[in-house]
Amino acid sequence: MRRESDRGQGERTGVGRRARDRLLAGATTPSPTLRGRAELQNMILFLADDLRESALAMGGIESFVMRAQRVLEHPDLSVADLEGLVADQDVLERMDLLWDALGSLRKSMSLIHDSLSKGKAKAG
Repeated sequence: MRRESDRGQGERTGVGRRARDRLLAGATTPSPTLRGRAELQNMILFLADDLRESALAMGGIESFVMRAQRVLEHPDLSVADLEGLVADQDVLERMDLLWDALGSLRKSMSLIHDSLSKGKAKAG
């Protein structure tokens, strides 16, 4: 059943909170293509960590955005309410964390790609 607060956000995509919850729980199952490759196991662990860190950061950013929406829609909007948003340093830290985690994620994926490409070239 869909919450009333969620109905105005449009059709569900099938991802979102559940996907983030799975990432935070470490519920990432590597492809069979990757599972059998001993040389990739450490990179896969790093990828899983980067996915969790990204999900955590996105959750904090989403929380800030939703708080901003509530403040801006409040009928008795005050300068103090806006000041609380403007002074929020946590969202900046979350953005930095997301930037770092995504950079690391892309680097790990690139290394895995290179390793798989080299393995394919040797086999071919």
